Amino acid sequence: MKSRLDRHSLEDLLTLKWMLGALMGLVCITTLFNISGHSKIPALVATSVVILALIKPAWIARVPQIVWKGYAIAIVPLVLIDVLAKDTIPALLDLNTWLILFRCLNHNKRREEMQLALLCLFLIIMTGILTATLVFGFQLLIFSALAISYLVINTSIETKAEGDYEMLEEMRKSQQIYLLRALRSVFSTRIIFLGTSMFSSMIFVAAIVFIAIPRIDIEDKVSLFKMKSKESLSGFSDSIKLGEVTNIKNDDSVALRVDVPDNASVPLTPYWRMLALDEYNAGSFKLSENLKALQDSPLASPYHAIRYWPDRRFAQSPTKLDRDRWTFFLEPEVSRYLPILGTFKHMTVSSLTDISIGPHMHSIALKETNSKMISYQLEAINFTGVVPDVSANSYPKFLTDSFMDEPQRNKVRYPETLLSLPGESQAASVFRKAAVEISEGKRLPPLDFALRAVQYLGKDHSYSMSVNLPPVEDMKDPVARWFSSDLPGHCEFFASSFVLTARAAGHPARVVVGFKGGTWNPYEKYFMVRNADAHAWAEIYDGAGNWIRVDPTPGSEAPVLNPMTELVSQRYGEADSSAFLDSLRLLWYRRIVNFDETAQKEAAIQLKDFFLAYIAVAERWAKNAGDYMYFWVMSPWGFWRILYMVFLGAILVSAFMIQRNMTLNVKELILAPFRRGDPIRRKASKLLGNLTARTVRDRERFEKVVADLQRLRFGAKESWPNARLVFKEARRLR
Repeated sequence: MKSRLDRHSLEDLLTLKWMLGALMGLVCITTLFNISGHSKIPALVATSVVILALIKPAWIARVPQIVWKGYAIAIVPLVLIDVLAKDTIPALLDLNTWLILFRCLNHNKRREEMQLALLCLFLIIMTGILTATLVFGFQLLIFSALAISYLVINTSIETKAEGDYEMLEEMRKSQQIYLLRALRSVFSTRIIFLGTSMFSSMIFVAAIVFIAIPRIDIEDKVSLFKMKSKESLSGFSDSIKLGEVTNIKNDDSVALRVDVPDNASVPLTPYWRMLALDEYNAGSFKLSENLKALQDSPLASPYHAIRYWPDRRFAQSPTKLDRDRWTFFLEPEVSRYLPILGTFKHMTVSSLTDISIGPHMHSIALKETNSKMISYQLEAINFTGVVPDVSANSYPKFLTDSFMDEPQRNKVRYPETLLSLPGESQAASVFRKAAVEISEGKRLPPLDFALRAVQYLGKDHSYSMSVNLPPVEDMKDPVARWFSSDLPGHCEFFASSFVLTARAAGHPARVVVGFKGGTWNPYEKYFMVRNADAHAWAEIYDGAGNWIRVDPTPGSEAPVLNPMTELVSQRYGEADSSAFLDSLRLLWYRRIVNFDETAQKEAAIQLKDFFLAYIAVAERWAKNAGDYMYFWVMSPWGFWRILYMVFLGAILVSAFMIQRNMTLNVKELILAPFRRGDPIRRKASKLLGNLTARTVRDRERFEKVVADLQRLRFGAKESWPNARLVFKEARRLR
């Protein structure tokens, strides 16, 4: 018996093929929206055109071929402009977008159908390398289902046409697109079951292959696929102006996810430290030029870290020691500086060549701002509010000087920048006067001075995200103007004022930027750190080789060396729908994106244990079933037992004969009592409607089936042919 697809008209199959090709192209194009830093205009234009074509397919059918040829020629200058204005990868993505748009709406020949499939597959692969979002995972599943359906339809078309490609070409040219009619013609329980079975089988095989294949880091092997990000979304860079950190608080999107080990202790208020800034100038802090040059030099390689951090290691694989491991998932374009928590003993990254170490500022940076999600792991984290100092002469002077231009050598350099005040004399005198008032003319220890300075700031200033500075004659420095007033301010004003006041008292100090706090997700037990958690605080040097965290913003904890912690099991957090959806993203990162060789071995062991347990259960079930059957057969056969078996056999034979000779299907039999008229006549009428105006190659057979259906529909019952055979032939013609 032929499959249902083989019984459909070529018109319906060609329509379905066009629709599936358009949907396949649409899904591929929408994957580009997941790539951060890439222009969305070509994808947006292409998506709009394909959606319009699916809503109004008749409009596309009226487009003359000269327009398609003109569009194909216009792609060339568009791509040339992209190549000149962009990097290689963005230009290649845009080229693929325009080609898919052209081909998914205009694929009539066999080679054009294959071109569409290859273009879509190439774009899916490219997007998969450049992004790692959960949405892409769902898009990949949808694309797989559409691709399978597309190939099945193409195969059915070739089978039905029996190799007559000239006839197919003529039909395509005169084809009228009726999407709803084509969809109704293939909609059936059988087709849904077969499609679901094929798709499920594909997912099962793909899962086995995903677990079995060796792990390959494509980014390390193929540098072609590394897109450059121009800037960070969060504003965390080596130069921060007043208000830049506060401005991103309006963005509530998640910037960082931190996977926490079970039964671990976590700080009550975690500070995700990114970068310390030492040089101040007219309201902005930045990394001084010599430190910036050192951060970007070969001396910043993690292989040199042992020179100043002898108790830490950086590697591309975790240690085998039994200790807590915190996994960080940093979203695209947050910053090139990686958030870290306190100090640690071991850091695992995908590639050591992609990071640089800033020991003097206790920072770890990427070579460029990440254009896709990255992950890294820290082991044996210490939540102390203290980070170790690295002396400025940890490298010989002749080495560090070689990475600086001559003008940089003449500027104020680190560590002198840690004590520098505003160049404006009146502004500097404001902080010197405050330092004398805070210390009461005494030389206080750094921690004691920090406690008093925080109280001094909180006495006259409260917190506010918006600040309107008053005009002050003969003083332009914005921090000094705010400090001299009683206005509220945001975290950057408090941190900057504290640092400059501490410097005026003779204590080296610096501003630190990063994130503070974060929301606990109870579904997957991890921290969700949003851009709205962006924060600025300060660090003061204790004179004994350590930098102490000081957060002068009102409502923050007092400066302490060992902040309070709590167990993960005791922590509460958000349990709403947004937290649940975000937990799915982390699950995607854990199980798919971050699936390394270690996870591969664990998954293989778990699968092995599962199948061994399943086989043991199956063997036990088979043995019990065999014992039961043997006992049942060997037990005495009485009259009622024999009668029961005869009755059961009669029912099975009757059901088989009824099904074999049944003219109506189960649905029609059930609904027949609730419908008016004869069900045989009703079904004949429906089939006549489906066969009308169809292109059938065997005209004589078609006319005979139509005549038999008309006799069933309008003739007397005495003249009816075998309805079951007539309906069977009619279904084959569809």
